[in-house]
Amino acid sequence: MPILLTSEDVNEVFDDVAFMEERFSDVQALLLGHGPAPGLETKYPLPSSHCRLTVRPYAPGPFGLCLVVRLGPAPPRSAAAGVELLIADDDGSLLGIADADTLDGWRAAIPSGLAARYLAPPSPRSLALLGDGEWAWSSLVVLHHALPSLDEFHIVGRDPSRARELAAAVARRTGLTVHASDDVRAAVRRADIVAVTGGHRTIPVEWLAAGALLIDQAAAPTEPAPAVRRITLSPGDDYGTADVPHGPMPLAEIVAGRALPRGAGHDVVHYQGGELSGWSAMAATAGLGQAWHRDVGTPVRLGGGSR
Repeated sequence: MPILLTSEDVNEVFDDVAFMEERFSDVQALLLGHGPAPGLETKYPLPSSHCRLTVRPYAPGPFGLCLVVRLGPAPPRSAAAGVELLIADDDGSLLGIADADTLDGWRAAIPSGLAARYLAPPSPRSLALLGDGEWAWSSLVVLHHALPSLDEFHIVGRDPSRARELAAAVARRTGLTVHASDDVRAAVRRADIVAVTGGHRTIPVEWLAAGALLIDQAAAPTEPAPAVRRITLSPGDDYGTADVPHGPMPLAEIVAGRALPRGAGHDVVHYQGGELSGWSAMAATAGLGQAWHRDVGTPVRLGGGSR
């Protein structure tokens, strides 16, 4: 019987220390070419419904290989992300249905957390997070785990009341000092780590303190700036010349120990998230396995309601 994972269920599944560490290892293996051979996504437009079906490559799951299928609105009609279906390869049975937007938040946050471990300045204390949407929670949880020296968070959102609610929830979850702020520049200037989540505009790197790390989860490429090193989420095979002074440099080069993130301690590092081949399907199947293991989610009897 398949299980239904709501947004709250997906957060519960991924908010687990051991599970996050396993997913860090997954991302690291993919970066270094040690994971399963990545496949290609196939997108099928459904014009009459204004939706799109995305079929991700097969990935190992709790019951063998799984196919991950996403059903959501075709861009640019809606910001809603839809749902993801996990289907068994052997008999085509439906194993799970998950909230896609929340899953996307964790898909972006896990690689960012791994990147932060390699790119952050020594013993960072302060984090500024820009955004108060679905992705903000996963980003804060992952960075809190990845960088245990952090002891102060500043959250800047478009909706002040929502930012305050998020700050209160994060303070309860982490036990840290968490501030909701409406001054983007001041929050960024005092932070060692700045994370920009989906839906928030990017910021000028000139606002950052010397030596800071800017984590841009959904940014378009930007022009290099002095004393800024751009790092991208990509395997080393995509990397050409290793002597480009300001990047972009694949994260794999630093993870593998072939390069340093900074030429000098005062350099700002700009990490840009993106798609890592194979990771989206792997995250979905791992989440389903964790949900079954921890008995998270609602069993769904197809055609007969749920129980």
